[in-house]
Amino acid sequence: MDFRGSQSSHFEEFELPDERRDELVEKIARAVVDRNLAAPAIFFLETMKPLSFVGSQVMVFFDPIVRSIFDFGQYNEVRLALEHRENVELLLRKIEAYDADFRRGLKEKKQERRERKRARRGK
Repeated sequence: MDFRGSQSSHFEEFELPDERRDELVEKIARAVVDRNLAAPAIFFLETMKPLSFVGSQVMVFFDPIVRSIFDFGQYNEVRLALEHRENVELLLRKIEAYDADFRRGLKEKKQERRERKRARRGK
C-alpha cells in the first residue's frame, strides 16, 4: 500500500485557510444545534479548550483507525481547525448564536400558537 498518495497530502497542510475554517465552524455549529446538542457541546468545548492542541494530536493518533472505519473527508481539516484555542472559541460563539436564534424561533412559534388559541376562544 502506498502511503504517499492521499494519506500524506493531507498532512502536508499545517494551516487551514480562514475561509475554509469558517465554513467548517459554521457546518459543525449548525449540525450541533440542529441535533439539539448545544448544551453538551458547549460544556465539552469549554472543558476541552485548554487542551485543544493535545486533543488535536489525539485526533492525529486515531486518524488511521477512524479513516479505516468511517469516510471522513474533512477529518484532517477539523483537526487543524480545533488545534487552535481561538478556533474553539469561535466554534463556541457560533453554537451559542445559532442556539439563541433557534430558541428565539421556538418562543415565537409558541407565542403565535397561544395567540391563535386566544383568538379562537374569543370568537
